Amino acid sequence: MYSLVFSLILLISNLVLHAQDFELSEDHRFMIAKHPYRILGVGAACIDLLIPVKEDFLKHVPGEKGGAQAIDIEKLNHIIALSDLKPQVATGGSCANTIKGLASLGEKCGFLSHVGTDPLGEHFSNYTKGLGITGLFTYSSRPTARVLCLITPDGQRTMRFFAGASQEMSNHYLHPDYFKDVKLVHIDSYSLRNGEMVARVMQLAKEAGAKISIDLSSFEIVREYYPTLCELLPNYVDIVFANQDETKAMTGLNPYEGCQRLQEICSIAVVLMGKEGCLVGHQDRILHSPAFPAKVIDTTGAGDLFASGFLYGYQQGYSLEESARLGNRLGSAIVEIKGAELPEEKWKDIRKTLNLESITDQRT
Repeated sequence: MYSLVFSLILLISNLVLHAQDFELSEDHRFMIAKHPYRILGVGAACIDLLIPVKEDFLKHVPGEKGGAQAIDIEKLNHIIALSDLKPQVATGGSCANTIKGLASLGEKCGFLSHVGTDPLGEHFSNYTKGLGITGLFTYSSRPTARVLCLITPDGQRTMRFFAGASQEMSNHYLHPDYFKDVKLVHIDSYSLRNGEMVARVMQLAKEAGAKISIDLSSFEIVREYYPTLCELLPNYVDIVFANQDETKAMTGLNPYEGCQRLQEICSIAVVLMGKEGCLVGHQDRILHSPAFPAKVIDTTGAGDLFASGFLYGYQQGYSLEESARLGNRLGSAIVEIKGAELPEEKWKDIRKTLNLESITDQRT
């Protein structure tokens, strides 16, 4: 039943898309031609607002600890006011974090999103441009999306987000030329809130011959969009990333059995287990890659940066073991700082261990 409904929805959305005849802006055509990319991320351009809180502070926050839930801007500002602290500001968004990590390793990346015509949107655009990312932004009168990351003493982050400009992302703003010559398209499950956009992104990616990776992002999102994910994963997705909670929500199984189940649905399944490392499933084989020792301060972005490392290895032809090890390396580095932005000095050390030349001079 779900399959029939899903197919009808996708067919209707495609007819609507073609009826609208969306044309690329001259600016985007210029960007694609001048700064080609082989990895494309599609997702929300967010600003992370990081606040350390005590455990009992979460009683003021709707939803469960460790999850990610949408709230309005008034509620978000109210929670910030209750904390009586000034948030640390950083560029974020799950997909964006992964793309930033890939660009920092030297991959040529593009990022398709909406931002507001506000200082936060300008900050996001300038930061990603500084990393050499081809920013394919549509500008909105709505405020730039923001994510409130509440970090408890155990290092776990509870996220509440205001979608803002990212709510306007839809099929109407997609064009096949964004996907031309792209080898990999990465997306996160938060974008499932944008209607049929994710299905259309995946369809365009497949038509262009690209591989598709998805991060399940949040157990709350998995629960909310379970029927949709049951259609998308087997029909489009090549690589799926999930933590233990997301794996449980998707399969009802423990990490090992859940990884087995997910790799039956997608070609490659990666289950992240924090300090226990990760499991990678492929062709009925499950391998375990141990975590690197780390002093956990904040887990914000850990899964996103793991995906950066894993996907970099995958694109470079590394083995799954080597790709997982690089993912764990990046994940362990990011949890030792606040936020999801590794300092350039850390990136230099990582690139040095990978025998990569400095890419700083290549960024324009």
